[in-house]
Amino acid sequence: MSSIQWSAVLYFVGWILLGFSIVLFLVAFASLLLNEPYAMLFFIVFIIVLLSGLLIIRLIEKPVNIGVLDSLIVAILSFFIPGILHTLVMVLCGFDFWDSLFESISGITTTGLSVYDAASLPRTILFSRALLQWIGGVGIVILTLGMLLRPGTMAYKLLATHIRKEAVMPSIMVVARAVIMIYSVLTVVAIVFYRIAGMDWFESIVHGLTTISTGGFSTRAYLTGSTVIVALVFMFISAQSFPRYYMAFLKRKPKYIGMGPQIKYFVAINIVAIVLSYIAVNASSVNISFGDIVFTIISASTTTGYASVSIDELPIVVKYIVIVLMVIGASLGSTGGGFKQYRLILLLKEVWRRVLKTVSPQGRILTVRLEGETVDDDEIYMAMLVINLYLIALVVSTIVFLYAGYSFIDSLFTVASALGTVGLAPSIVSQSMQWWIKLLLSIDMFLGRLEILPVVAVMAHGIEEVKKSLRSLSL
Repeated sequence: MSSIQWSAVLYFVGWILLGFSIVLFLVAFASLLLNEPYAMLFFIVFIIVLLSGLLIIRLIEKPVNIGVLDSLIVAILSFFIPGILHTLVMVLCGFDFWDSLFESISGITTTGLSVYDAASLPRTILFSRALLQWIGGVGIVILTLGMLLRPGTMAYKLLATHIRKEAVMPSIMVVARAVIMIYSVLTVVAIVFYRIAGMDWFESIVHGLTTISTGGFSTRAYLTGSTVIVALVFMFISAQSFPRYYMAFLKRKPKYIGMGPQIKYFVAINIVAIVLSYIAVNASSVNISFGDIVFTIISASTTTGYASVSIDELPIVVKYIVIVLMVIGASLGSTGGGFKQYRLILLLKEVWRRVLKTVSPQGRILTVRLEGETVDDDEIYMAMLVINLYLIALVVSTIVFLYAGYSFIDSLFTVASALGTVGLAPSIVSQSMQWWIKLLLSIDMFLGRLEILPVVAVMAHGIEEVKKSLRSLSL
């Protein structure tokens, strides 16, 4: 792996600061309209961040090219920097540092876990959290397009059908811009439907921002009435591949409107989960309606994290079902979290290939195919690697959580929610949690949003560089 071009990384940090300055300006303007005393603070921070970004871009020469390692670092910083800056702003607003860090990382990673009762927060902070989730949502879609859908992979082929091979990068940039447009239009449509469903304009805007991003930050503890229907529809839409929407509507390829492999698995898994949960609820003494069961399952599988009932009320069997859904997550190319339906499909197909191999004649070549294309073994290996990293992080974090004295089911559920960037949580998630537990969950949310591998790759490079330095010193 090549060395890091720090000047190139710093140049893009300038653009990250410029981008986040727009968020700060919008929050300052909203605070002014809401007649709350935070407008000046956000505006001052906006000026500082804006000038810092402009200064960096002015002083650092635009890089001619950027390597894979540089791209990974920029991707990590594009979530880390906004999260830290929002943390500092919340601290300046008078909030506790660890609570602020937790809320901010939960926002930028589109998780939606919160230590606060939403009703107790100023509307300026409610809006800033929602806007943070919105940019985090579009950020992960663009990250997927630019870095995870590498030319030659099956995921790339699913996206790049009918796109000219000789114009790969320009086409990806066109798709990225189109996806941002689709993302924005869906947000506006969701806001309008929430308003029609009975929410005021402020709540409609917050929920529009946090539904399309599958973030789940809300202005209320539970969604009720017709807003539940609106949330269900847009949660499902947002959990599917945005590049697929591009191919279906902007490129006018009708076949993409149909049930792709990820959507088929998503629907099938949810139907099974709803049926099993309904049976489990009826077998218990818990009084939860069928509608609440459906909403909880869809909220978990889309990794949005809205709630219509308390998680503490769910039968333990339903909690385990929800945990599985949160770990699997949504579609690759969506705003959702988890290790993704796409990787689950590859896992199941690879397991089936291995089973067939044991009973097939020697020398028979078996391949994994998806939508008529053969999936390379390297891509299957990478999918297995990501899944294994998720499970390792889940186990390790749960053990640490248990050390803090929480029950196994609450520990596992909360960690799965953080790693899957979901936001559903038992009542243990509160301001009373130890600071290091808040930090642990913040790290889990960050790792889950970046799908762990980029962070591991950068850390591995750092370790190798340290080893080289130590060897040179010993000589």
